[in-house]
Amino acid sequence: MDGFESISFLKWIYRHFKPLLIVQLIALGLSVLFSSQYFMPKEYKSYTVVYPSNMSDYSHESPSEQMIEFLNSADIKNLVIEKFNLRKHYGLPENGSPCYDKLYTEYDRNVNIKPTEYGAVQITVYDINPDTAYKMVNGILDILNKKVQEVQRVKSKEVVDMWAVQLSAKKHQIDSMSALSKQLSTQYGLLEYEGQTREVTKAYYQSLAAGKGTKQNDETAQQIKNMEDHGIEFRVLNQHIESAMLDYAGMEAKYEDAKKDIDKHFTFWNMVSAPFIPDSYSYPLRSLIIIGSCFAALVFSILGIRAMEKIK
Repeated sequence: MDGFESISFLKWIYRHFKPLLIVQLIALGLSVLFSSQYFMPKEYKSYTVVYPSNMSDYSHESPSEQMIEFLNSADIKNLVIEKFNLRKHYGLPENGSPCYDKLYTEYDRNVNIKPTEYGAVQITVYDINPDTAYKMVNGILDILNKKVQEVQRVKSKEVVDMWAVQLSAKKHQIDSMSALSKQLSTQYGLLEYEGQTREVTKAYYQSLAAGKGTKQNDETAQQIKNMEDHGIEFRVLNQHIESAMLDYAGMEAKYEDAKKDIDKHFTFWNMVSAPFIPDSYSYPLRSLIIIGSCFAALVFSILGIRAMEKIK
């Protein structure tokens, strides 16, 4: 039965060969015309694959997601548009309203940013000029570096300012305690608490044992009393000064590291696949357009003729 139906269908095709051929020729001509350079200019593709590097942590995003967020940001789009004068390049009016919707739509159609299977990022650019496609890929990478560098410098400057405030407060604290320590040392003759206590006590008892003058004994006794009244305060104060100075040294090291971060020049990607100037166009695929158009015309013409026969 299937073979009989196939033979019948082939006979039907033979009977209507002429109109079907005419439709095919028309479809062929139209598809060739509308896929020509005039209606569908050739577009060349250049691309690169890069891995993120030296990206700071933001939220819970992976480095690849951070890079994609930067690349899709309006700031980077505007910088790329300005660098390559894409408004004029895409044939949009240069006078009048900015037409950002049309400009961004055209940009997004020609610039594709997507993650790869293994955590890298692919940047693909289509353009009617192969050299422009290549230059835009490199330009996007350069602008990405500058943008990320700018953001991280702002953050580093905030960290530097924070440490500067804390260093100033800590220095003021140390200066205040040092002034008080100096006052206790000058007023009561206090130096180093534990060692001085041993020496003064030893001298006092030696003086008593030797039967030396009352004046010397009184001076030694007064020194012992000063140490009893203010020695603990003096020792604790000096311990706080020592601890504060250690804190100050650690904070100063972090402050200097933050200052260095401001002046660092990083590259925020490692290139896996370098861009190149394409030597053949990738769009439109004219052979597929022509074949698809002719096949669609054949199907619709068969269905149309059959429908007309049923109506008759």
